Amino acid sequence: MLNMALLAATVAPGGYINGWKAIPLLVLLWIWARLLTWIDKDSEVAHLPRTAVNSGMLAGLVVGLAMFFLLPGFLLGLAAFVAMFAIDIGVYLFLRHQRVGLGDLNDQLRAFFRSIFNRGGKEVKAATGDVQLVMKSGAPVGAPATDAPEAAAYLLSQKILTEPLRKSAQMIDLVPGEGGYQSRFAKDGVTYPSATLTREDGGATIEYLKYLAGLNPTEKRKPQTGMFKTVYNGTRREMTLTSSGSSAGERAVIQINLKEKHDIRVEQLGFADDQLEQISALVADPGGIVLLSTPPAQGLTTLFYAVLRKHDAFLEHIQTIEKEIAWDMEGVTQNALPPGSTPADEAKQVEWTASQEPDVVGLSKIEDPSSAKTLIKFASGGKRVYVAMRASSTFSALDQWRKLVGDDKAAMSQLRMVVNGRLLRRLCVACKVQYAADPERLRKLNMSQDRAASLFQARTQPLRDQKGNPVVCEFCQDIRYNGRIGVFEMFGIDDDVRNIVIGGGTQNQLKALFRKQRRRYMQERALAIVETGETSVEEVLRVLKEPPPSRTSSSASARK
Repeated sequence: MLNMALLAATVAPGGYINGWKAIPLLVLLWIWARLLTWIDKDSEVAHLPRTAVNSGMLAGLVVGLAMFFLLPGFLLGLAAFVAMFAIDIGVYLFLRHQRVGLGDLNDQLRAFFRSIFNRGGKEVKAATGDVQLVMKSGAPVGAPATDAPEAAAYLLSQKILTEPLRKSAQMIDLVPGEGGYQSRFAKDGVTYPSATLTREDGGATIEYLKYLAGLNPTEKRKPQTGMFKTVYNGTRREMTLTSSGSSAGERAVIQINLKEKHDIRVEQLGFADDQLEQISALVADPGGIVLLSTPPAQGLTTLFYAVLRKHDAFLEHIQTIEKEIAWDMEGVTQNALPPGSTPADEAKQVEWTASQEPDVVGLSKIEDPSSAKTLIKFASGGKRVYVAMRASSTFSALDQWRKLVGDDKAAMSQLRMVVNGRLLRRLCVACKVQYAADPERLRKLNMSQDRAASLFQARTQPLRDQKGNPVVCEFCQDIRYNGRIGVFEMFGIDDDVRNIVIGGGTQNQLKALFRKQRRRYMQERALAIVETGETSVEEVLRVLKEPPPSRTSSSASARK
């Protein structure tokens, strides 16, 4: 009895419990619980079986707790709990990746961690479901009272902003017409109608948006450009507003996240692996002229900037000549032509830029033959020149260059490569539909029945929940497509090509040389993307639809 009393006296009260050891367990439990709540909602968005997923996730949590309490030693138990936590989340992310991918999770994760570490600072918020408006000054705009003077304009701005932001549009256009104003938005190069406003309401909306962007609301004629911000569903966007007057009324164009539009590297554009190798070799070998081309609204500016960025601006002296600078390139001297500049102004700027002896010159648009001749002479000194132009194919771009120079021998002397691109919309990964391809259609498209027996297309029927009710796809908002990928055609200019052109050869002879270089036409490249399931045959046919190509001259004299 005495021994027991002595033993009890040597043990501090409560010493068998260590409160500090409970902290990491409680923190992990809290984070796990928050993630399980997110998974419960996200599984439905990702079209995964919600009940089965929740059951599996909860089972993982129970197993983790059991291992923590049953394994000998605190560190071993905690390690097992952390491992089970990682497995539980990893399994869900794997299932989600298999079904819809993980590309959309960046904004969600940022919002999640903001919610964890948010200290509750004061912030004005819009009403539930509204777009949070933020003025140029950075001041957030709260929802006004219904009898406030600005209430009507606030509601009108919500009317034209909400749907485009929900559908991740890149542009909103508020256009005046005879019956009033039509609001429309562009998503991945396709324009969709949105709200319709009366002339009075349209004018009031533009005035309110100009006020947010720090512009003069009373100036109706002169073009103005300003910026405001929005927050919708946790996603922040920068809105660049440009207003301009016309006889029909004032028009407003809003570019969404304009600064991010051209912040894309060559590797992200969609070039095939063999094409990327050719571009890398081209960049590493100085000298010569490269033509970069696309049809209108098919990513020419982005292609232009991406190829220039392939050069190291800190090791090479790079200058551009641009009609309008769409994006500031770090380390690059960008020369903007003044508004209303003439081809003669362009030629003077090209001559001045060449006199500075940069290593690389990029011209976003070329109009004057004198500019072309200056660039040819400049490139002959081992300097690289990139010229952007609107063209439907590599052959069309080559034809335009020859016509501009007016002398085939001069035009071909420094030409190294012609690149032509298009942008294809990606099928929504969550709601695209697989189908058995028609063998006859595959034959007409020259597609392999072995590789393309099963293809994907945009769904034609609405998604439905377990009860049969139609539901909106959370990934594409029922547009059926989400995002774009580039497809490119490249034509290397070697001595054989030069000889054919200078000798007055036909376009068929040029195409034969194209094949000799083992290159693939635009349609072939595009249909290869169809085979991967990223896009559809219908999208390829829509994008590649073009007028008949211009006839190639049969004699060199026609170019002089």
